[in-house]
Amino acid sequence: MTVTEAAGSVVEEGGSVVDAAMVAALTAMCTEPGICAPAGGGFLTISLPGVDPVVVDGYMAYPGLGFSGVTSSRMVTMTYGGGVTTLVGPGSIAVPGVFAGLAMASEMFGHVPWKVLMDVVANTVEGGFPLGAAAHSYLTHAGEEIFSQERVVREALFHGDRLRAKGDLIVIPGLADTLRHIGEEGARTFYEGDLARIVIDDLEDRGGRLTRKDLAGYRAEVRRPIEVSMGDWSFWLNPPPAIGGAVVALALAELARSGSSTAEHWAEALVTAFGTRREDLEVASDPDRAVSEALLRAGVMSPSTISVAASDAEGGSVAGTFSAGYGSGVIPADTGLMMNNALGEVELMPLGVDEFVAGERMMSNMAPTVGRRGHDAVAIGSPGADRITSAVFSTIASLVAGLSLAAAVDHPRAHPEFDDDDLRIAVEPGLEITDSQYVLRRLDDLDMYFGGVNGTALEAGRLTAHADIRRSGAVALFQ
Repeated sequence: MTVTEAAGSVVEEGGSVVDAAMVAALTAMCTEPGICAPAGGGFLTISLPGVDPVVVDGYMAYPGLGFSGVTSSRMVTMTYGGGVTTLVGPGSIAVPGVFAGLAMASEMFGHVPWKVLMDVVANTVEGGFPLGAAAHSYLTHAGEEIFSQERVVREALFHGDRLRAKGDLIVIPGLADTLRHIGEEGARTFYEGDLARIVIDDLEDRGGRLTRKDLAGYRAEVRRPIEVSMGDWSFWLNPPPAIGGAVVALALAELARSGSSTAEHWAEALVTAFGTRREDLEVASDPDRAVSEALLRAGVMSPSTISVAASDAEGGSVAGTFSAGYGSGVIPADTGLMMNNALGEVELMPLGVDEFVAGERMMSNMAPTVGRRGHDAVAIGSPGADRITSAVFSTIASLVAGLSLAAAVDHPRAHPEFDDDDLRIAVEPGLEITDSQYVLRRLDDLDMYFGGVNGTALEAGRLTAHADIRRSGAVALFQ
């Protein structure tokens, strides 16, 4: 059963657009090893008719409450992305938020019982699932370095010394049983119940920083999104402590101020927004205040990597983005739950791996976004590290310019690349920047480097969906 088939099965059970989005997200987390993992974190941005839009924050938090031991981790460099160095192993694991976030969204907006949602995902992974193209591509770069050190993980992803081929069956022992247990006992069993004890006991023995206090103290949060109006569209974006939505909002405000939508103005808007990110947001001790001040200066009126999107015929829209970093390579005990390595994502810890407060939310680039224009509605999101914000900005700017969802998602993109004090702009073909003060890095084709936006929409009374041609994705329409 594919991700879209799993979502369709919960719709057949009477599930809402939120139920469908949650099942799609968790199924993708479980069936895209390396790309994501169920013991990660993320956000759902939800807009339903007659209800104020909200963001359900189930992102990862810094671990270490009550920790006094010694951590065990290792630094690896993989060929992915032209060469990425990251910290992996038990000591790289942050506090997972996925199950708390999904449970909160289910309680607020779900139409079917929590147990049904978890059973659908468990049924999908039980007996194994085919290794997808995106996961296989990532594992060719990261498999040996990250996912070959632990026996259970290695046996699932490798056949002897060879990475399993695209389409080969991947079986992760214990995963389906664990999902069903969480469905029967409720999400809190992962944080305070017998499952929490199993996870922590195993990780403590192996040098993990994650503690019982970390899990017991974790709570999902409902946040008021950043609201941006452009033309006759209104968009709702991920608020602090994440910074992805704020950077998109800053770029959109700069584009609106220019009064133009040329490729040169797109590039300049992104450069300005990412400059604010580097100088003010990444180094802020109080992210909420820093974002609020930056948005105020920009004139944004605001109340303060898998990606899924879902829309329904009534105009309900849900965008979700979830991550587990590059993957820790760790599955605790017999749970089948692959764990994150969020502490190893150096780009999200600009102040250093030891400069954090246990229990606080981590910084995030994620920017799942929903929008509305009259009776039209849209939900979009993207993976892609800091290119998430460029991808979402490009899609929104294209929608505002009058493009359809499909055309907006596939529109050529640009992204500012900072190397210390040097700046260049990566540009896809078809985005004609002819008058620029910046060095340009022109790519030969549309490239997965620029993210992979998934979107759904209600356009002129018709439900549509589109998966970015830059990455392997899928869409489905359920009647």
